[in-house]
Amino acid sequence: MGLQLIFVVETNKKCKSDWIYIKDTIDKFYLYDMAHVKLSTVYLDGKTKYKDNGKKKEVENLLKQYNNSTTQNKSVVIYCFDCDNYGAKPDKTFLEDVQEFCKNKNKEEKQKVKKNEENNQDFWKVKYEFVWFCKDIERVYLGKEVNDKQKGEKAVNFKANNLINKVNERNLSSESYRNNSSNILTVLDNYMPPLARKNQS
Repeated sequence: MGLQLIFVVETNKKCKSDWIYIKDTIDKFYLYDMAHVKLSTVYLDGKTKYKDNGKKKEVENLLKQYNNSTTQNKSVVIYCFDCDNYGAKPDKTFLEDVQEFCKNKNKEEKQKVKKNEENNQDFWKVKYEFVWFCKDIERVYLGKEVNDKQKGEKAVNFKANNLINKVNERNLSSESYRNNSSNILTVLDNYMPPLARKNQS
């Protein structure tokens, strides 16, 4: 069985800052065989574009290319967004909309699959997840707010200096919104195997 993780991120393809932090997180905390785990990225260039037809088409194309290559392949579409001012509108409404969007997509996918009569478990081919960074991805990984023009540079510096090793694992394993925290490990842990946690001692 193969697993594709599609990360839908706020940043644009030129900057790639969000993906740098996410990829370092995966490589720091998980073991995975690239023959069985594929990492894909869709760059939104603005979080409100996640429902745009062009971006949805990008996701659909990645799903078709991977899942149709063998009946055993599965994909998880992971929408990754900053919480910003999560306790107030319009950010609170946006976060609720994303959660509802993922919930509805999972309902649609569940209706498509057939029940495995042999072991009484439900097959699934595609799942949708929501990963959040509170209040934004830079505050989670760097502990401070970063000017938009410096986000790319700061992310490159983060990777070059292996600063992922200074990030507290607990801050990446939150269950609810909290400043300087994320639920990214909480979500990714749902896909072990084929992911496997590294020993951090």
